[in-house]
Amino acid sequence: MDISQRTIEEMKPVVMDPESIKNGGAAYTVRRNLEILSGKIRYDKTFLPPKKLGNEFMKTFGHYHKDNAPELYEVLEGRAYFLLQKYGSNKVAEIKEAYIVEANAGEKAIMPPRYGHLSINIGEQDLILGNWIGLTDYDYTTFAKLRGGCYYILDKNSKIEFEKNKNYKSVPELKKLKLKDIPEFGIKNDARHPILDFKNPPDGGPKKLDWLVNPQKYMELLTIENLYREI
Repeated sequence: MDISQRTIEEMKPVVMDPESIKNGGAAYTVRRNLEILSGKIRYDKTFLPPKKLGNEFMKTFGHYHKDNAPELYEVLEGRAYFLLQKYGSNKVAEIKEAYIVEANAGEKAIMPPRYGHLSINIGEQDLILGNWIGLTDYDYTTFAKLRGGCYYILDKNSKIEFEKNKNYKSVPELKKLKLKDIPEFGIKNDARHPILDFKNPPDGGPKKLDWLVNPQKYMELLTIENLYREI
């Protein structure tokens, strides 16, 4: 197991108002390689406290996957938003698609290929996430250059508001999504079917998570339209 922690000070490059951050300490913690399947797929946990970054809800830094690999998340405890964004024509500051995936404990979210993403704790308790992912590398620099994701998720007097990041040249309107059941991947979007069970045959094992390692074989399914329903 590897443990990494990002401090609140280290979050300043992606915060809407870094000058508003006065306290230090940990922003969030990731425990990686809790499970490893066939040396190709790993299971991690991420812990986000119910702190604020100025007016923003606590979030992860945000990243793209360098090889466009997909990722599977589950909310183990708490309430989460996942911000997904996709740019077109290699112009990273021109976002073509932007989504918020809403998930409570037991619910899942898939980050399709080519989507940058970050996780946000919108609850009043710790947010704990589990995830399966192939052995991919991360690109954090794009989010840092543009001061975060294409939207900031703000706590305005106990009301959640979404504000476009003005450092991007163009940002579409947000659509809110919920994951469907994905029988092709054995995914059921409820608490009775945790994704950690994918480590155990016969229902789990590397073959069940092959889409994380070889997404090119599953591209017709790995689309927003096939994975999600709008809410």
